[in-house]
Amino acid sequence: MKQMKMLLALVLCLALTLTVSLALAAGYTAGTYTAEANGNNGPVKVSVTVSADAITAVEVTEHAETPGLSDPAISNIPAAIVEHQSLAIDTVSGATNTSNAILTAAAEAIALAGGDVDALKAATVEAAPVEDVEATYDVVVIGGGGAGLTAAITAAQNGASVVLIEKAAALGGNTLIAGQGFNAADPERQGAMEMDSALLETLKGYLDLDPADFGDFGDTLVTVQGQIKEYLASGKTTLFDTPELHMLHCYMGGTRTGLDGTVISPDLALVDVFAHNALDGLKWVESIGGGWNDTTSTILGAMWPRSHGLATGNIIPTLEQAARDNGVEILLNTAGKELTMADGKVSGVIAKNGEATVTLHANKSVVIATGGFAANAPMVCQYNNYWPGLSDTMASTNSANLTGDGIVMAQAIGADVTGMGFAQLMPSSHPVDGSLFTGVWGSAETQLFVNKQGKRFVNEYAERDVLSKAALEQEDGLFFIIADKEIVDQYADRLETLESTGCIYLADTLEELAEKMGVPVDAFVETVNKYNEYTLAKHDPDFGKEMFGNPIDEAPFCATPRSPSLHHTMGGLKINTETEVLDTNGNAIPGLYAAGEVCGGIHAGNRLGGNAMTDFLVFGRIAGENAAK
Repeated sequence: MKQMKMLLALVLCLALTLTVSLALAAGYTAGTYTAEANGNNGPVKVSVTVSADAITAVEVTEHAETPGLSDPAISNIPAAIVEHQSLAIDTVSGATNTSNAILTAAAEAIALAGGDVDALKAATVEAAPVEDVEATYDVVVIGGGGAGLTAAITAAQNGASVVLIEKAAALGGNTLIAGQGFNAADPERQGAMEMDSALLETLKGYLDLDPADFGDFGDTLVTVQGQIKEYLASGKTTLFDTPELHMLHCYMGGTRTGLDGTVISPDLALVDVFAHNALDGLKWVESIGGGWNDTTSTILGAMWPRSHGLATGNIIPTLEQAARDNGVEILLNTAGKELTMADGKVSGVIAKNGEATVTLHANKSVVIATGGFAANAPMVCQYNNYWPGLSDTMASTNSANLTGDGIVMAQAIGADVTGMGFAQLMPSSHPVDGSLFTGVWGSAETQLFVNKQGKRFVNEYAERDVLSKAALEQEDGLFFIIADKEIVDQYADRLETLESTGCIYLADTLEELAEKMGVPVDAFVETVNKYNEYTLAKHDPDFGKEMFGNPIDEAPFCATPRSPSLHHTMGGLKINTETEVLDTNGNAIPGLYAAGEVCGGIHAGNRLGGNAMTDFLVFGRIAGENAAK
């Protein structure tokens, strides 16, 4: 094992040994110069110090980029500029926008110092010769996001030696840039919350549903109806929820009809495992150092207030620490390319780290956890069976590395796929770059959507595909999320940056806000006032919204412009409840497991908001445990 560790440590250094092919005579005016350029979440400020003939220091002094995801770019690119006296530095995989912001700002600062920016960009940096690497472990995990880390930890906890490879320069994948919501029926937390009258009416409405209309989930509806009757008879006033209701919502939110008329529904067996193991997944996170808030809410498109928020912040640092504590070897910048077979069983993976080939043998199993393909718009369009006129240039909320690699690798050895034609758009994305966290809003019940005419156009509590379809029908596919002081105050530390970059509009009156948005003032004010009346009455005769927050009536007022972008792919590898990957004949492929967004069948045509984390924790743990056997 010591030899393996030395070899694998060597891999991490391969891409870092570089040589400069062109020497420069600089001629700088000595001093320190600063400049900035926009990254993902706002300005990235860079300080450059030069002597008369060299760049002596480069430092990112201020930024609002995503922690973890941006860290390799922020540490490595400034150091590389100094080491190689060059601006011809490769961007960091998974942090391209941050990388480009650093390079752009550094170039502007160097220009202020009198440096020849064009010459520095031409100072090519060549990779040194590399060596291939080969090693053996019990379990090889491909993908370092939430599912991959969960599987790796669980496999290690079950006694396996584990190596995890990650295509990007940082762990996290989409989980690192997601909203961290986790759906689970939770008697303890929900039992301390009061039942809303609108939700109560929704429950009563479920009693009128016909099980014959719910396909494989008919028996689930019967169970839920019995639970509702028991709840009503008990006289309880606390928030009602059960795993079976969660299953029912997965069916209701996920059953969709494709453009070709095909109806797709979630796989009952997978959803049963998903919902009934959700709470245990929550407790497992607590066991490895994570913590959850005391109450639940409703993430956009979740359908019920069962969404838990992490009190300890993003889950990736917690998972990474647990992985390292359990002895998992982690290789970054290492992209899986091909699954290997021996005696009819998956035996390992061939990967690339720069020009080096990394061959990893698995004594027991391989777990694919490479995520979906929502950052690969052409691939989404290739399979698309849901969105009319979907563009193959549509922006994505995803990490740039989510391009479907694991699906392609598995298909090459005969794996089957399911639901590939169904992708989810996130309605509330940045209109230009598709980013998620560049706006101001609260949970779904507090949100008000208005279009460029200043009018409401949808039930803001609806599923994400419903919201996205409605948004795409508006002028320029653009709408605004409206908030007031109650929500705005929660973003106090980011308001200045968000406003200065045009991500939000702030105003002291509704009239002023309408003018900044460029919408008709009278129509907008009338819309907000009418919505406030519905909020107080907890009744929405226009669009049927079921849950409301407080009225939007206290300055400062805020508007966040939003448009839909690619967010999640529901389709992927076909698995069974043991997370074994199935071939096109329906048989399990020996030695191959999969978990997370790389799999299909669980969410069918539309994923409920907050179900992705539940998905990767539930099935990642199952995959890790089985892979270690």
